[in-house]
Amino acid sequence: MTAHPNPAPTELEVKFLLPHGAEAALDLHPALRSGADASPEVRDEVTVYFDTPGHALTRAGASLRVRHSGGERVQTLKLRGAYGPFGRGEWEWPVDGEAPDPGLLATTPMASVVASDSLEPVFRAEVRRTVRTVRQGDAVIEVVVDIGMLFANGAREAIRELELELMEGSPAALYRFAESIQADIPLLLGAEAKSDRGWRMLTGRPRAAEKAIEPALRPDISGAEAFRRLSGATLASLLANQPAAAAGGVEGVHGMRIAIRRMRALLALFRPHLAPEVEERFTGMLRRLGRVLGEARDWDVFCVQTLPELARTGLDPLVARALLRAAEREREAAHARVGAEFASPALTRTVLGLAAWAEDPAALSGRADGGAMARSLCDLAGPLEKRLRREVRRRGRHIRRRPEEELHDLRKALKKLRYALEFLESLHRHKRLKTYLRHCKDLQERLGALNDAAVAVALAERLALSNEGLGPAVTELRDGAAWRRDAALGGLPAAWRSFKQQSLPKVVAG
Repeated sequence: MTAHPNPAPTELEVKFLLPHGAEAALDLHPALRSGADASPEVRDEVTVYFDTPGHALTRAGASLRVRHSGGERVQTLKLRGAYGPFGRGEWEWPVDGEAPDPGLLATTPMASVVASDSLEPVFRAEVRRTVRTVRQGDAVIEVVVDIGMLFANGAREAIRELELELMEGSPAALYRFAESIQADIPLLLGAEAKSDRGWRMLTGRPRAAEKAIEPALRPDISGAEAFRRLSGATLASLLANQPAAAAGGVEGVHGMRIAIRRMRALLALFRPHLAPEVEERFTGMLRRLGRVLGEARDWDVFCVQTLPELARTGLDPLVARALLRAAEREREAAHARVGAEFASPALTRTVLGLAAWAEDPAALSGRADGGAMARSLCDLAGPLEKRLRREVRRRGRHIRRRPEEELHDLRKALKKLRYALEFLESLHRHKRLKTYLRHCKDLQERLGALNDAAVAVALAERLALSNEGLGPAVTELRDGAAWRRDAALGGLPAAWRSFKQQSLPKVVAG
């Protein structure tokens, strides 16, 4: 929602990519025809984006622009941060000239970033913008279609976007409206803002995604509000990593995979108080997406870490190169499957569905009064954390006799507990929580070493099935994995005892 400078002005906007020919279907969509206040307004806009010579604004997660439309010029600062998957901080001012006025940034978080730097134009967008205002119940939503070009670094890229911005009303109404359009027209979320696309054109690489910003939770907020904030931050991280993952970036795939794991851990944490059928559906959707990304991640690790390590420890260079060539083909195919996944509507529907669900306490809990999710987080947190710890202890019982498949399940349960404690960090004494998490991570790393060794062998054996000449390399890799496995198993009982001896940190009321 657009606002003049204040402590926390926020824009809430869902952006879709608009394929060629989709405008006609959009014009005929019942949600737009029945709810529109008036005929669409069409105008031409030229927007120039600015930054410091060292790109300080971009590195700080901000964009600064001056937009010229209909004889008026507006300077806008946008800022990523703790605003959820579709929110950004936004400050706007009318200006007289072509360039931004740095003095207007004095009341924003970017005041110190540009204080000693000059601003210069870095790229521009030229679009024909069609604007409708639509009412959905008590909500007012601005529906914008942008068709045009983005110019940067001597190149151009087409702009075809549908933007749905909440002007008044609840975020749930915006998300439900977006879902209703997407259900009939299989649009995909646009994970890159125009400023992100300009940066990619300028530098040749997608914007590096920041780590998820964990919101600090007050003990007195409700469980539903805590879930909304935590899921929003996690979904924001998921979308922020998508452009890098789509470009084949190792860290982008890894970041998306972590975000999916964290979202599943959040569902597991609150599971006793969530609507069961809806929770199971979203968990299944996330699990499926995680498998696609997980396969690409496994081949990334195999090519980028495992094989170079083998080469350093004496593997014949010719064999190592042959193994790498075969592995790179599998890696390329796995990333192609990630791309195909992004080209399907599944991710869009998952993110929109989770965002809408989190905004509605009744839908979230399956009870009109919000059920237990209406209670304070402080009351809920302790029992929820203990439930996850009991699952870890159950799966780790008689750890020396557990087969590797069950140790893998223990590792997953331990990750859920660790993520839950990190989600609820603000409810615990910092030093006590830090100590407990250190023991969690030590045990998790040993279990992870076992899993990594097993995955490396499985991938190498898969390569050898279609290339007998890789047999010696697979044998050597298997021998090395066995050594790492034995080392991890040797320290596992002590790490498990150390973990069990730690008391779960208590929830404090403030």
